[in-house]
Amino acid sequence: MLDSIGFVNTGLPLIVLGVLAMLIPRFVVDHETRSHHKVMLGIAVSAVILFGVGYGISVVLTNARGVHAMTLGSRPELGTALWMHSRLSLMAAIVWAPILGLVWFGQAQGVEARRGQEMAQEGQ
Repeated sequence: MLDSIGFVNTGLPLIVLGVLAMLIPRFVVDHETRSHHKVMLGIAVSAVILFGVGYGISVVLTNARGVHAMTLGSRPELGTALWMHSRLSLMAAIVWAPILGLVWFGQAQGVEARRGQEMAQEGQ
């Protein structure tokens, strides 16, 4: 049953978001860039994608719980649902945001390493 905290409705989604936080920047950020600005923009795009994935996971898990989890029928209830799923997606950021921060740090080190190699080649 999905009414209590368990692996399927808590652990697995957080693992998926954590893995995606490591993988998405690999596809979004150019690995040969020498610009910290491009790295920062790629990480920001990754964060937006992760928020969207977290939002989608929240919708799926809420719908899996059944109609009793959230009854929609009028505009105020729709606004409540949008806020609820956004809040749950932001709560999941407790897991993926630090991972994304470490990936950002690694990407920034790569930028500095490429800049250093370029400066060393120019000096020869």
